Amino acid sequence: MDSMLAWCFKVANLRLILGMCAIYLVFPLLLLPQVINSGSVGPLDLLLWYNHDTLYQMLSAYGEAIRTRYIMGLLTVDLAYPIYYGTLLSMIMAVIIKKLTIPCPQKIILIPYIVVLFDLTENGFLIFLLSAYPKQHNHIADTVGFITAIKWSIFFSVAVLLIYLVGRGLHHRKKSQSGNN
Repeated sequence: MDSMLAWCFKVANLRLILGMCAIYLVFPLLLLPQVINSGSVGPLDLLLWYNHDTLYQMLSAYGEAIRTRYIMGLLTVDLAYPIYYGTLLSMIMAVIIKKLTIPCPQKIILIPYIVVLFDLTENGFLIFLLSAYPKQHNHIADTVGFITAIKWSIFFSVAVLLIYLVGRGLHHRKKSQSGNN
């Protein structure tokens, strides 16, 4: 793992981040709407939390064709998407830490992969529930709603961590510069 961390810090730079951000936009603007187009109801995994009643109301409203397309989207594009955004967030953290010379453990850049883990787990449960429909598994549906809530909580925590790292880095840089004068 240490060699992976060293590689991340070695390759992470602003040009890479900008390129990755441009590629990232392909997912929400082009790919995800095509394969996870759930009509006017919206996709489950963008909700902050839901229970089995909400989940099954949405699955019913989707209809057979949308449920089938949703499954295919979860197995293809939405399999790659979390891995990609996790890597992008990790690279952004690496650049912030490297450019602003923040003294902190390098392993901190792995935190976005916790979100990825919960996102992929959520997708697996959703595939099961979409495939099993109209049979209902209320405990599993409630569990996946909870997993979704955890995913978003950790995602928002990562966003706060990024803001904190920038603030800490700028403060550290300012402090270093004033100490040199």
